[in-house]
Amino acid sequence: MMLVPADLSWSCSFSGMHSLINTGEEDEEELLKKIVNHSESGSKIISKIDYTNLVEKFTRDGNLSGAYDLLQSLQEKNICLPISVFKNLLAAAGELNDMKLSCRVFREVLILPGKEPLSSDCYLNLARAFINTDDCTYLRSLLKEISESSLPYRLIVMNRIIFAFAETRQIDKVLMILKEMKEWECKPDVITYNSVLDILGRAGLVNEILGVLSTMKEDCSVSVNIITYNTVLNGMRKACRFDMCLVIYNEMVQCGIEPDLLSYTAVIDSLGRSGNVKESLRLFDEMKQRQIRPSVYVYRALIDCLKKSGDFQSALQLSDELKNTSSLDLAGPQDFKRHLRSHRR
Repeated sequence: MMLVPADLSWSCSFSGMHSLINTGEEDEEELLKKIVNHSESGSKIISKIDYTNLVEKFTRDGNLSGAYDLLQSLQEKNICLPISVFKNLLAAAGELNDMKLSCRVFREVLILPGKEPLSSDCYLNLARAFINTDDCTYLRSLLKEISESSLPYRLIVMNRIIFAFAETRQIDKVLMILKEMKEWECKPDVITYNSVLDILGRAGLVNEILGVLSTMKEDCSVSVNIITYNTVLNGMRKACRFDMCLVIYNEMVQCGIEPDLLSYTAVIDSLGRSGNVKESLRLFDEMKQRQIRPSVYVYRALIDCLKKSGDFQSALQLSDELKNTSSLDLAGPQDFKRHLRSHRR
């Protein structure tokens, strides 16, 4: 629906309308119906500000259905209120866990003409509506509609919805959305998969990580990349599944993907913490031979590993090497950020 502002005159002023509401002479919804349906021109004008204030009043008073009905009636009259009105209603619906209304308002906000991209709060408020339920009927309907729409940025919207559900710790719904997307018109891309892998890694869900990685490799429309493997490596490391780190690393190398600073850091740390000193030192040497600067963190992880294994002489030698290494020859926080930025392009 294309919404355009309209300059309309009405025979009732907002102040008069507000006084009727305050005195209780007429039910608010009945009064609204009369005002919005009134089409005769008069000497007094009800402005967008007046309507905005009234919708906001409904929202504050908890009459969310009344606020939404008024917005719908105004849109039919080609009166488009500021997007902040919709956002406030969406926030209120999310807080009350009103799934149906949240989906309706989110849909309206998504197609409003001439608006800026939705803020993170809009996505989070949609997700909050589903926190206390396993019923995803309205959510599936909304997402399927978005998937089949002509929105040029629909995949971005789907990915941001996934992230919002992750932020509200609804991992089961994240996996549900990913599963449904594979059947819908808007298919998951490599960003979708990598985002879900990162979400699962933060939650320490090893089996789910391996399941999504397997599904991703079977999906002919996407290709695993260095970000995929780095994300899985970090997930395994955080879950203390150090045994899986070497398996994933070897698989990555066999696929022809060259490890980078993030890959080496994750696997060297994991191998060191698991007691596999020999392999961690081999990868450390390989890293330097490829002229990838190690970080202080890698040095310290290896030194601790050597001490725990009882090889104090090697630990001392590595400690001396670190002391004699210029800061310019060490990877710092900016190097890690630079790698992340280059991968996201």
